[in-house]
Amino acid sequence: MSAELEAAIAFLESLAARRGRPTRHDARPILLGIGERLLEGDTAAADAASTRVGAAAAELREAFEEAVRDELGMAATEYVRSVDPRFLDLPAYDLAYTLETRRLLEARLRASERLGVPIEASLAAGIRRADDRLRAQPRARDRFPSDPGRIERMR
Repeated sequence: MSAELEAAIAFLESLAARRGRPTRHDARPILLGIGERLLEGDTAAADAASTRVGAAAAELREAFEEAVRDELGMAATEYVRSVDPRFLDLPAYDLAYTLETRRLLEARLRASERLGVPIEASLAAGIRRADDRLRAQPRARDRFPSDPGRIERMR
């Protein structure tokens, strides 16, 4: 488990102990940490982290789910806006940024699913529409697979 994920889970555990309220900023490193493990195929690490998060979040379930949904909403909005049709054909369009944004969104989505926090239907529909727009772009076609979780890290 990465140091950042460990610290984020420890903070969530401390919030649970004092009945604090997590925010999307607290959920982000947890979702990314678990999601990255899942994208890498390290299910053992993802399961271990998910178990700890589940135990801590049990005390804060409603607030934690709200924080996760808020983080998913922010990440999805960033991705959907980056696939704005007005900009896709511009020579300076930053395709690498958009692909990395989508990869990180996929990590969050997988972690959210693992943690049992469902994505809202309208948000999922917006992501699918943005995926379809991006796949239709000639520059993106060979770099955006049918399974967005297979997007390679763009660093």
